Amino acid sequence: MPTDRPGQVPFILEAVLRYQVHEFALREGGRDGTLCVAVREAGRLTDPDPAIMLRLGNRQAQPKSTCTGDKTLIIGPVEWSRDDEVRVRGGFLKAREGETPLAYRVVREEGRWVCVGPIVSWDPL
Repeated sequence: MPTDRPGQVPFILEAVLRYQVHEFALREGGRDGTLCVAVREAGRLTDPDPAIMLRLGNRQAQPKSTCTGDKTLIIGPVEWSRDDEVRVRGGFLKAREGETPLAYRVVREEGRWVCVGPIVSWDPL
């Protein structure tokens, strides 16, 4: 079990970003399928670490600072439940429509972090 929680965060964010790109790229990407990606840190949006972008290896996902698209996938912050399970807040930002808040469950399986999907909250309205 990992005990270095800060050291695990980039791998957790990468798992969520992979999930988001897979879910949103085809249906929400621009003409060329491009989606901007950003990490929320201390209330502001920053580019994902270059190592995350390199491991992601997906040309559809571009760091927000260099992206020309009008739709942005947001990841972070990470909220720890246990050493092998986290909740990651996120969002989908459309320039003209605002941000849709999202949250994802991520677990550690067989030595790697896996995003198992969105957390669905019950809302009576």
